[in-house]
Amino acid sequence: MLTAIDQVANHNHLQMIKAAVPYLRPQEQKFIAVCTKLLELQNIMAFFSGSGTDVSACSMEQENTGITDILNDIRNYCDPSEQEIVDRCLMLLSTLELYSAAAQSPEQTSENAEKFAPV
Repeated sequence: MLTAIDQVANHNHLQMIKAAVPYLRPQEQKFIAVCTKLLELQNIMAFFSGSGTDVSACSMEQENTGITDILNDIRNYCDPSEQEIVDRCLMLLSTLELYSAAAQSPEQTSENAEKFAPV
C-alpha cells in the first residue's frame, strides 16, 4: 500500500523497477536503487513546484479531521504490535471525547434521559 507521497513519487512505474532490483547483480542493485530514489525525489520536487499542488488525505476536505484520522491512516503501515498500540490510543481518544461531551452538557444529558425514560 502506497502513501499519498509515495504515489506522487512513484508515478513513473518506479515500483516495477524497484521490484526487479533483487534479481540484479549486487553492483546493479546499488545503482538502480540509487537511481530510483533520485527519480522519486525529482518527481516530488516537480509535484510541489507546481502551483496549488499539495498532498492531502481525502478526509482533509472535511472540517472535522484530527488525530483520529491520522492514527487510522498510520495504522495501515504498522505491524501487529504497533497496531495494538494505535488501537489503544484510538480507544483512549474515543473515551476522552465521550467524557468531554458528557461534561459539557449535563443538563442536556438529563433532558435526553427524561425523553427516553420508560413511561
